[in-house]
Formats: sequence, structure tokens, C-alpha cells
Amino acid sequence: MPVRDLLSAASTQGALPSDPNFEYNTLLLNGDGTNGAQNNTFLDSSTNNFTITRNGNTTQGSFSPYGPNWSSYFGDSGTSGNVITTTLGAGGAFGTADFTVECWAYMFYNLGSGANPYIIDTRTNTAWSFSWNYNGGSDATQLSWANASGTVLQTSTPMPLNQWNHCAYVRASGVGTIYLNGVSVASYTDTTDYATNVTTAYIGKRYSGNSTIPGYLSNFRIVKGTAVYTTAFTPPTVPLTAVSGTQLLTFQSNRFIDNSSNNLALTITGNISIQRFSPFNPTATYDPAVIGGSGYFDGSGDNLTPSGADTACAMGLGDWTVEAWIYLTVSGGTPFVFDTLPSGSGATTGLRLRLNSSNQAQLWQYASAVLTSSTAVAINGWTHVAFVRNTITTTVYINGTASGTYTDLGNYTCGTNRPMIGSDGYDSGNSSSFTGYITNLRFVKGTAVYTSSFTPPTAPLTAITNTSLLTNMVNAGIPDLAMMNNLQTVGNAQVSTSVKKYGTGSLSFNGTNSGLSSPSIPTTAFGTGDFTVEAWVNFNANLPYLDGDGLYAACLFGQATTNGLCLIFRSATSSAPTQLNFVVFGVGNVATGLSMSLNTWYHIAVVRQNGTVYIYLNGVSQGSFASVTNFATSVSTIGYLNVGGFYDYFSGNIDDFRITKGYARYPSGTTFTPPTAALPTF
Repeated sequence: MPVRDLLSAASTQGALPSDPNFEYNTLLLNGDGTNGAQNNTFLDSSTNNFTITRNGNTTQGSFSPYGPNWSSYFGDSGTSGNVITTTLGAGGAFGTADFTVECWAYMFYNLGSGANPYIIDTRTNTAWSFSWNYNGGSDATQLSWANASGTVLQTSTPMPLNQWNHCAYVRASGVGTIYLNGVSVASYTDTTDYATNVTTAYIGKRYSGNSTIPGYLSNFRIVKGTAVYTTAFTPPTVPLTAVSGTQLLTFQSNRFIDNSSNNLALTITGNISIQRFSPFNPTATYDPAVIGGSGYFDGSGDNLTPSGADTACAMGLGDWTVEAWIYLTVSGGTPFVFDTLPSGSGATTGLRLRLNSSNQAQLWQYASAVLTSSTAVAINGWTHVAFVRNTITTTVYINGTASGTYTDLGNYTCGTNRPMIGSDGYDSGNSSSFTGYITNLRFVKGTAVYTSSFTPPTAPLTAITNTSLLTNMVNAGIPDLAMMNNLQTVGNAQVSTSVKKYGTGSLSFNGTNSGLSSPSIPTTAFGTGDFTVEAWVNFNANLPYLDGDGLYAACLFGQATTNGLCLIFRSATSSAPTQLNFVVFGVGNVATGLSMSLNTWYHIAVVRQNGTVYIYLNGVSQGSFASVTNFATSVSTIGYLNVGGFYDYFSGNIDDFRITKGYARYPSGTTFTPPTAALPTF
């Protein structure tokens, strides 16, 4: 269990200003805000204050490129072959000196005999590796260190699964020690001369085979010449820094980057993604002015268009800058980030930013690309892209580094209801629609903001002089305070300030067409580990919908997929709920008896601990059942669920909805006092 478990009970009672286990929160909705607020209204933060029209189901939320806490997600299967490679060179040739290899790891499960996941493997150079070995048993994942001769040190203590663990191998004065969460768990005399330069280091996987770590790595650091830890220590509580001798420092940023002074190139193979899920707590509540937000575009008809921006965004013959942060989730298409081309024009020069099939950023004039970045945009990570014209030279910058130039004499125009953000305004098909996140799209007319390489923005952009359009996507009425999700407010789902349990408002659902929907992301997929889903709920109407079992039903949350899960309130008649069902699709369900009244607040919690699921009403267990089902799909809906064409809509209010991944907040079916104040927001 997490190190700070002893404090968790106090945190849920409102006695602490912060949650000591907040890093395990992957969704938190407190329902506070402006009455009637949704996530559908987008703003232009320039002085022009253009009205922006939302097309499709484009939504916005708190997932953004800003903030310090990140990790890399390697997948959940463990056999995908996902890997990151880099050339350490002399940085991995430690000789006989001291060194440190460390990271934070969150692993879902054992891979089984002969399929050992690796933190790092350099043994194509007969050098060294740091990994987990499986020796049988349900949690038998021992850390091990190997040199050219094979495994030379292995712990007898397994690393706990489905929680963050700090792992380190340190050689100090000829003694090699493995530390797990700051405790020495194995050591031996290590006088090996690691003399070979490392041509290829494999991170997250063995150098051969497909055994990828099933889970996350964060704050991976290699330090040459220094034993960072020589005795038992408290694991780091903030992101690591590039101390003297650091050869590699990664998995701590919004993109795939080495933060050491070496700035090593990282090559990503497979479907690895950057996530905000990390071992560290935030230091403050989510603030849009500090963390920002983003818009989510699903690749099927989603776009944004401003009204009246055609003159302001017609860049003409002068200097200009157009920039944005983008997080691409689908590779291989030819999506547009924005398009100013007047609809149906034949020869007009439009300013168009799109990606080609190799994910390179391109500047288009009407129907052809005139500038293509030499560097590709990474999939599943944030990338800052800027096109800047300075006199007659246009430069494309990828993450602040110049990636191509073009002698540009174009006279750029802008059509009505342009720029179109997220798709092609000319022939607009799904192949040209963007899938992923876009934020901080800024048009600056008359100024070359960047004239040489620069550090990408570390805070939301502002409307500097000559800004024509600025979409920071921070107007979500229902933001995720865990800063990981952009939720679509479906139908009439909104904030209500007239009905609430705590704070200034709650989430209101009308029972006929409203709910919250989330893109598929790994942070609300529970795998086989512990989890807690909880909320305060208040029914304001009887159950009007029949489900596939012939019962009247309303869904609190769910994963509409094979082996997905759903918490459903049910009744044999159209009345207040008399059953609470936790359904595992394709596996089974457990039904508990209860008696709920309308217009009354109830605390509901579903908790899995060590393979047993407990259901609570007002802190009292209503039943339990064994389940080690791998919930590999994220929670997709709140307030409704579409199961086989049956829509189980919830009618009423939900307050303080929280998902905690990897941690059972209310363990072992023990009765507890529900939270007596609003949940901590950091």
C-alpha cells in the first residue's frame, strides 16, 4: 500500500488541507462553478474576443502541456514490444566508479516465467541491465541487476504491484545495492569494470523479445560517478533534477525528452504515451491560469470556427507567428491543426497547418505543402509547433528548435468563419480531421515572435501585442481537478448551484439525455489492481428506463466494453432504487439490497482491494465479491451508459465524484464515516 496510508483516513474527513494520496487520483469532479456551466463554450482570449462556434462534439478540459508531474505509459499487455531506445555512449560506461540507476515504476501484474520486464537493458553491448525477475507466486516480482555474466543480484522482496515504487541500483565504493522505496533489499560486492560504451539502451523492455513493462515509468535517471544513495532514504517527493554526473533524465516531462545536459535523442517504438499520472502530488489546486487546458477533437467532424476573424487572421505579406501545443493520438492520417483557406477558393493563398502521413508538420499554401518540418510530431505526447515568418523567411520550429525554412512571398488571406481549428475548411473530410488535443493556438499578425531557437512555453500563452486570435481552452465548466481528463458534457449535463452536498455546486443530470463522456485514456483503466470510485448522489426522479434485464435502471459510471464495469441503480418498478448492482460485462454482477429515497444525498463507493470488490452505501458495506478481472478500458461515461442500445440515464445530482487508481481508500469491507467535508483538491 502507499507509504502515506496512515494519513488517508484523516484526509477524507476534511481534517487536512490536502490529500496525502492525491497522486493516485485520476479523476476528481467537485461540481463547483457557475450555474448552468458546461464544457461546450470556447473563448477567444485575444482582445478581439471573437465568438467561437463549436462543431461536432469538441470538448475542453484540464489536460494540458503545463505542470511538472508526468510519466510514460508502456501499455497494459506486457507483450506489446513497446520500447524507447537511446544511445548512452560513454554515459553508460561506468568503469569501476560509483553510479546510480533509478526510477519510479507502476506495474500492473507479473508477466510470468520467461517474460521479465526491464527498466533498462544495455546487454547488446555485454554491459548491464536493471529489471524484474519472476520466480513464481502471485506477487513474485523481484528486482535484479545483471552484468555480462548474467544476473548477479536479486531481491527476495517482491515489488508491490499497482502502486508507485521507487527502484534504484547504486554502486558505492565497490558495493552494489538495490533499494526499493528507499530500503536496501539486496547487496553484493560489485567490482565489475563496465567499460563498454552503450550503443543502444533499451528502456522498458529487454533488448530482444516482446516483454514490455505493463505499466508506467516516471523520473528515470542515470548518474555516472556518484552514488546518490548510500544508506536508507526517503524516496523523492518531487521530480528529480540533473545532479552532477547525470547522463540521462527522462519520463518527467510533457513530451519524450532527455532533461540531462546530454539531451539524448529518444526513439519511441510502439504505442507509448505521455500521461500526467505520476508518483508526485501537486502542490496546489488546479488553476486554469497556471496549468491551462486543452480542446479534445475526436477526428470525426470536430472543429472550432471563430466568427468575424477573417481580417484579423489574414496575415498578408508581413511578419507573423502561428503556434500551438498539440497532442496527436492517432498516427498516419493527414490532419489539419488549422486552416484559413476561404471555402471553395481556387487560387487564394490560405495559411494552413497540417501533418503529413509521417507526422511531419507542414505549411500549406492552397493545395500544396511549401514547408515540411524535418522533425516529426510525436504521437501520444505534447509537441509545440510554431510557424514564423520573419521578413521573407518562414521557419518551422518543433519544440523550440528550427526544423526547416522557406523563402515565403505568400500573401495570406483568411476566409469567413476561419481559421477552422481541428479540420480542413476546404474539403473537410475525416482524413483531414485532427484526433487528439490542441491548446494555446495563437495567431500574431505583424510580429515574428521567435527568431531563433527557444524554450517552449511553460505557462499558458497570453495575448501579446498584435495577437489576433488566442484559444487557450480554459473555459471548462466541469474541469477534472486531477488534471488528466477532458470530459464532454453530453446533452444538458451542467453545474447546478442550487443543489449541492459540499462546496458551491454539483453536477446536474436530467435523466433523459445528459451525462459526461471521456476519451479513452489509460489513467482511469484499473487493470487488475486496487481502485476506489466514490461520489455523493441525489436522485430527484424515479427510474424511467428499462435495461436489458427488464429492470428500471440508472448508471452512475461505466466502461461500455467487454469485461468493462458499471455501477447501476435498479428497481423492479419505476420507483426510487431498491438495488445497487456492480456489473462486470461478460463476467457477472453482484446485486445488493438497499432502500433509497428521492432528494436525499447518499455516499456511494466501489472499492477493490486484493482481488475483492466491496460496495458501500453511506460507509456501510452492502456486499462483496471476488474479482481479478483486468479492467483494461477506461471509465468512459458518468451519469449514463449505453449497453446494447439501452441508455440508463441518471436523474439527479452528483457531487465530489472521485476515481482513485491503485489504492483502496476504504479497505476490507470495514464500516467508515463518509467524507464530512468537500474532498481535498490537491
